[in-house]
Amino acid sequence: MNIVFNRKFILILLILFIASLMIAEEINTKKYMLRSALIPGWGELTAGNKTGLVFLASEVLLLSSRFYFLEEADLKDKASFNYAVKYAHINPNIDITDEYYYHMSRYMSSGFDIGGYNAYIVEIAKIRFPDDPQAQTQYIEENSYSDDNYWGWDDEDRKKDYSILRKRITQYGDYAKAITGAVIANHIISALNAFRVSSRLKNLNAQIQLDSNMNPIFTLQYNF
Repeated sequence: MNIVFNRKFILILLILFIASLMIAEEINTKKYMLRSALIPGWGELTAGNKTGLVFLASEVLLLSSRFYFLEEADLKDKASFNYAVKYAHINPNIDITDEYYYHMSRYMSSGFDIGGYNAYIVEIAKIRFPDDPQAQTQYIEENSYSDDNYWGWDDEDRKKDYSILRKRITQYGDYAKAITGAVIANHIISALNAFRVSSRLKNLNAQIQLDSNMNPIFTLQYNF
């Protein structure tokens, strides 16, 4: 009975030891992962692993690049507005939408003259409602630009230069979005890396073997 009791007692102690290691490990691992999720590289560096420097440097580079592209997009947006005021003669006090900017890059004017946006709307109205003048008129009124939203480019070259400005704004915006995704990925990968480098249970080696009498032998080894 004493032998059985001692075996049970030792087994309980071993289970409690493993459980305490796992609880401590889980707390430490979560702490390191949370730090790296907030600031890439922080958890690794706290755990004494220099791979955190790579993630930290990547974060600085990515955020700097994102700031640059957003600033460039903002500068190009202001430049395109001033350009349109000067060469397309738009009202500088109107609220301009992205759709308005896009139409300015496609049509020479907002009017009903050849090459104008409103002239295009008239043609669309005729195609959609070929036998209904009233529906044509309603469509034109709902979709055409008023005199308050007038634009008219001085020449085709000015319109082309403006289109290039607007394309660059879109490109810079796309770059900023792509970098934002890379920043998020950097946080996630760093958190996973913090989990990897902070794990101490990998130093724990537990085995169950059978002796010659088919009795189970439990061995536990932990490298500190």
